[in-house]
Amino acid sequence: MASKTSDAASAIKGKGKIAGGILAAVAVLAIIAIVVINSGLFAATDIQIHGSEHVTKHDAMQLINLPENTSLFNVDPDQITEGLKQNPWVSGVDVQRQFPHTLIITPTERKVIAIAYISSDDLAWAIGDDDTWIAPLSTSVEVDDQGNVITSGEGANTLTGIDAALTLAKHYGAVLLTDVSADVAPVSGQAVSSKAVKAGLDYARGFSSEFLDQVKDISTPSVEAISANFDNGVEVSLGDSGDIAKKERVVTKLLSQVEGVTYINVRSPGNYTFRNAPTS
Repeated sequence: MASKTSDAASAIKGKGKIAGGILAAVAVLAIIAIVVINSGLFAATDIQIHGSEHVTKHDAMQLINLPENTSLFNVDPDQITEGLKQNPWVSGVDVQRQFPHTLIITPTERKVIAIAYISSDDLAWAIGDDDTWIAPLSTSVEVDDQGNVITSGEGANTLTGIDAALTLAKHYGAVLLTDVSADVAPVSGQAVSSKAVKAGLDYARGFSSEFLDQVKDISTPSVEAISANFDNGVEVSLGDSGDIAKKERVVTKLLSQVEGVTYINVRSPGNYTFRNAPTS
């Protein structure tokens, strides 16, 4: 009986030694890991920033402000993202580690869904697809003979005001919102709060791309008075942003089947009206 008790005690003692050895090994590995992480072995000495149209490498580097001891192990992607998001054009950031010393940082720009032209201030504001005011754009742009926006060049034509805003909207593949109320006060990085502008964005998002290709601008003085002006001169009274798909179908049908249409009212798409010019 005493022998069995002694054997059990020896077994427990042996297991204790094994557990102690494992804990000691883990502690050593942890110390080694800490030393490696904080050493220069994997220091982030090669910072590669993929700039974009509105987020240059220089500007991005100023916003990131990495600590001197940054390594591929202790780098904080959230801190990098927070820094870059000080630029209102940035919607997200991808941070990749390439051992032993390279960090690749790629900012993602907000997609411009609309340009809001505020005539009272002669400002063209870019709006993101997340309904965020991004930034004001220059209302003086240079274009080539085909109307494409260029940075500079001989023989370039300069457009200003609403013409510049329209050109910028085409450049970004966005919708131009016009007749924006003077009391709308955009702030970079903040959500759009104007009901009329938000309704205009609903149309920009709800109409098909084929339909929007025919639209010159969407007038948004108020929710009830929203209308679309087409490239062919047709004016379409839209009203609030309900039944967008149905309104598009009615307008498309009338434009394709009725000759000389000049005005369409689809505020109530089930009870639409239209005018057409007399034909000889």
